[in-house]
Amino acid sequence: MDFSIKKAVSYHHQAHDYLREKIIRGEFLPGERIYEAKIARTLEISRSPVREAVRSLEQEGLLVIDEKSRIFVYEPTIKDVEDIYQCRQALESVAAVLATRLASDQTLEYISDLLQNTKEVFNKGKEYSIEQVVELNSKYHDLIIEASQNMRLKRQLNDLRSLTFFYRSMNVENSKRCLEILEQHEEIIHFMKARDVDRAAAAMSNHIAQDLNYLKEILIRDKTENN
Repeated sequence: MDFSIKKAVSYHHQAHDYLREKIIRGEFLPGERIYEAKIARTLEISRSPVREAVRSLEQEGLLVIDEKSRIFVYEPTIKDVEDIYQCRQALESVAAVLATRLASDQTLEYISDLLQNTKEVFNKGKEYSIEQVVELNSKYHDLIIEASQNMRLKRQLNDLRSLTFFYRSMNVENSKRCLEILEQHEEIIHFMKARDVDRAAAAMSNHIAQDLNYLKEILIRDKTENN
């Protein structure tokens, strides 16, 4: 990926975006050590904005700083993914309830149209863009959260945003799982448009539970292969 620094945007934000994208794309591997000086040289900036970016990404959970101040890419664990997805399951089920009650017909139609766009991207077959699908899937969930009109709920989910994005990238690499996700999204928006609160919440809860189970399978498999 080519990355050039833009003068109009703060170096800190650009360094943050550069590192975040490298982590999400898997170009910096889980557990890999990160060197501020090397990043600064790559971006041709001083270490100070890189240091700020590292601190931001530590708060988001994508980087880990140990007791010796060494920086590493976040390495997912089964316990971590369980904690994150249990929070998402509870919060996003509530978001589905509220959005089903409160969202306008126009908003729900917009979410439905977005899902159709995602299907079109996926239906390109082997050429489908994982990054595009992740972006569109994230937007689908974000729109439902926004439609809940509950800003406290939104803030809590924002705390999990970067790690959720990280896990979504793992989730859609398999085309079969990606198709299942799209079918589950279809079911959720169907019940929302029907204003069926209980089924919309149950569909969202089931969707996130299946995400969790799939991710745990990946982590268990990877752990077995590495032993």
